[in-house]
Amino acid sequence: MNFWTLAIKNLSRRRMRTLLTIVGVAIAIAVLYSLLSFNAGYERQLSGEMNSLGVSLLAVPKGCPYEAASLVMHGGVIPKYLNESNLQTIRKTTGVEIATPMLLQQFTNNGTSHVVYGIESAEMQKIKPWWKVQGRFFSDDEKNVMVIGAGLAELDGAKVGDTIPIGPIKEPFTIVGILERTGGQDDQSHFLPIDEAQRIFKKEGKINTIAVLVKDPKEVASVSDEIEKIPDTQVVTMSQISGTIMNLVGSARTLLFSLIAVAIVISAFGIMNTLLMSVHERTREFGMMKAIGASGVDIGIMVMIETIIVTTAGGILGIYGSFVGAGMIEKFVRSNIPYAPVGSLITVDPFLIGECLLFSVVLGLICGLYPAFRSSRLSPMEAIRSEFE
Repeated sequence: MNFWTLAIKNLSRRRMRTLLTIVGVAIAIAVLYSLLSFNAGYERQLSGEMNSLGVSLLAVPKGCPYEAASLVMHGGVIPKYLNESNLQTIRKTTGVEIATPMLLQQFTNNGTSHVVYGIESAEMQKIKPWWKVQGRFFSDDEKNVMVIGAGLAELDGAKVGDTIPIGPIKEPFTIVGILERTGGQDDQSHFLPIDEAQRIFKKEGKINTIAVLVKDPKEVASVSDEIEKIPDTQVVTMSQISGTIMNLVGSARTLLFSLIAVAIVISAFGIMNTLLMSVHERTREFGMMKAIGASGVDIGIMVMIETIIVTTAGGILGIYGSFVGAGMIEKFVRSNIPYAPVGSLITVDPFLIGECLLFSVVLGLICGLYPAFRSSRLSPMEAIRSEFE
């Protein structure tokens, strides 16, 4: 007896009902995979952004620590400023290896917003030793020069030696270097000598943040305490930034888990309803099969195989659907969660795909237990008699 052939033939008899059941399973699996993939992708990209900063902590203006830290990672205008004199105090703090200032600003060119980082080139290269550049880095005393990210260069078709208008008065700056792609915000940014950034944005003597690299990671807490003694200065560590952002995501994650639970329950009822209706409609068929020698176990196995076919098809369709809808999901996330990490949040994860498909099959097997048990208990005489009642 070929159980698989019989199962496929039976499912094809009621194609619309089978299709609706598969779609129900697909929706549940698509939601499940999307959430799990998003959660893993978000944490991975966030961790990458933390590492891309290359620092232990950020000294920012008091009153907006996490907003300032997020803007440092993603680019933007921090509404408050530190005095440049704070820099020397931090550099003299015990345990500090490197402390370098940054000024973040934005300007609009041809209707597009651009991010500018005013930096100390030599110090920033120490913090980010993985930076590679086509051309060269500028020295801090150069005028009207800059380095741009690879993504920005590709978008604008810019190359080393080109001149681009920068700042509110569109002052021409020459590109002396193009950063190799990093996969983060650096790819879309302009980097200027900090004195030049202060000059063209009229922020002389002002900085937004001071990036600090601590000699010993174990001393981050003690160094933070010392820096926070400086007036109007607040410290944010990388772990604090990560924890705060993940807490913001937590509420959205809870809602999505609720949606998953609802989708799974609906899918489970759909599977069970389809199988029970199938068993009811085939009562006489099962009776005849038993009359010619099929056992209750044979009948139950056939019902379970139908379940496996439906849930596997639904799982595959759901995984595919989650890939198709990944762009819409990311767009929704970025529109509702400020400063979401740069990069793809939902990616192809073979291990996660396998887990979701396995979950789909297990869900089907659980839902198919009762229909399979019920069909296996049918008496041949009662099954045939019920056809004439």
